[in-house]
Amino acid sequence: MKLNNLKPAKGSVKNRKRIARGVGAGSGRTATRGHKGAKSRSGYSNKREFQGGQMPLQKLLPKRGFKNSHRRYQSGRPAEYTAINLSQLEYYAGKHNLTEITPAIFADLNIVSKSNTFKVLAKGDLKLALEVTAPRFSAAAKKAIVDAGGKAFVEVKLNSLQGIAHSEKVEKVDLALIKKHFPFVQDDDCFHVVAEGDISNKLTIETHKISEEAKAQIEALGGSVVLV
Repeated sequence: MKLNNLKPAKGSVKNRKRIARGVGAGSGRTATRGHKGAKSRSGYSNKREFQGGQMPLQKLLPKRGFKNSHRRYQSGRPAEYTAINLSQLEYYAGKHNLTEITPAIFADLNIVSKSNTFKVLAKGDLKLALEVTAPRFSAAAKKAIVDAGGKAFVEVKLNSLQGIAHSEKVEKVDLALIKKHFPFVQDDDCFHVVAEGDISNKLTIETHKISEEAKAQIEALGGSVVLV
C-alpha cells in the first residue's frame, strides 16, 4: 500500500447529487422540487408545527397548566373596565330607590356582571347624595360624588388584605399598607372592605367601612376591625 494508491472503501463515498443540471442529470427539469406550490419557490419557509393547513396538534389538545391558587397576593388589575357614569348612578339610584351603590348591588340588578369590574366616570350630573363603592373612580367623579353630599369608597376584598398581611408578615393591615400595595389609590381615598374569598388567619383591619360579612369573618378568627 502506497500513498498514491489509497482509496476509500467501496460504497463509502457517493457522488454529489447534481441538482438543476438538465434532464440528463436525472433530476434537472424541476430541480427535485416537484411541480408548482409554495415549496417549489425560492424563499419558502414554514413554522415547525405547520401541518399543511390543517389544525395543528398543539391547538387541538386541551390546555392544562399552572393555576395560581394564591391570587390574594396579586393586586389584580383587569385589562378593561366597564364605564359607569354619574348620570347612570343618578338613573339607577332613582329607579331602584337606592341610597347606597356597591358592585354587589349592581350585580344583583344585572347592571354589571359579577365577573366584570367597573370604573365610575364623571360624565353627566349627580344631584343625589349617594354612598358609592366601586373598584375604581376617576378623580372628577369622586369629587362630584362628594360635592353632592355623598361618599366614595374604593372596594377592597378581604382575601387581598390577607395577602398583604402574608407578604408583610404582620397581623395588622392599616391604611398605609393598603395604599402601598394598591398604587392606583390616592391619599384621600376611602376604603370599603367586602367579604370575597375566605381568610384563615387572625387579622386586625383598619378601614373606613366594612361589610357585615367581612367583619364576621374577621371576628370569628379572633381579629378586630378599626374604623377611621
